[in-house]
Amino acid sequence: MAKEYDFSMYGHPSIYKDVERKLHVYFTEPERGINENTGILLLIPGFGGNSQSNVYKKMRNVFADKHNLVVVQCDYFGWEFMQKPNNITLNVSKDSLLQIFTAKEVNYIFKDNNYFERLIEICGKYGFSITCDEKLNEDLSNFNDMGLMQAIDNITAVITVIEIIKDNNYKFDEGKIIAYGHSHGAYLVYLCNAFTKDLFTLIIDNSAWLFPAYLKSDRYVNTYYNNVLITTKFSYLAKNIDYDEEILNLQFLYKNFDNKCNIICYHGTDDNLISNVDKKIWLKYK
Repeated sequence: MAKEYDFSMYGHPSIYKDVERKLHVYFTEPERGINENTGILLLIPGFGGNSQSNVYKKMRNVFADKHNLVVVQCDYFGWEFMQKPNNITLNVSKDSLLQIFTAKEVNYIFKDNNYFERLIEICGKYGFSITCDEKLNEDLSNFNDMGLMQAIDNITAVITVIEIIKDNNYKFDEGKIIAYGHSHGAYLVYLCNAFTKDLFTLIIDNSAWLFPAYLKSDRYVNTYYNNVLITTKFSYLAKNIDYDEEILNLQFLYKNFDNKCNIICYHGTDDNLISNVDKKIWLKYK
């Protein structure tokens, strides 16, 4: 069984607001220990995933033992705002519902302040869906910036774990430092590679986009509750602040970057955020 560790450290201050912040880092080492053939693997989840997701807990443990890797992960800047809806605001009123339901049904829905369950019940009766907003509570000290701070945190995590290994006088394979990401996490892998140049030797890209779509448009998450479709809108703070589009657009960023890292890419043919054809054309010149 792989050995699990985690710790908190001071992370890079927010580049948007100069405040101290903590960064939580997790890593596993192989059960048989670290040797000169042990590599490093950085895992970066995308939207809907995080370090405590069961799949990532399992990946850290299984990959460490099966592939002789020290597996690293962190709770990067703004990860909390990238999860499934958990703080929704329903934009409904009696007047708006009276245009859809009977007065008796509306009075039943609003008979007290806990109207969510009864609204779901009535919507289910007619097969209606519900649209709502996620209350994000982001501010400049912590928000889903979809770019620089998130990449900095992941770079910090992997370099810190490397220094811990060296401080404990272990040898490891410095030619086997791998970064794996899914969706937005894979996009962050490319940023990490560009910002560190020679740190990583292999990228495993599972469906990265070339530019964060939610910097241009809102994110919508569909969930079902008692057979009623609930569409939740996430409108991120990052859309409304100044950012350098060229440094966040992989097509610009890698145009003048001499990439020496090997890339393995998996991309869905029905991905609705970026065409697999466009991705293939871009990767052809990497």
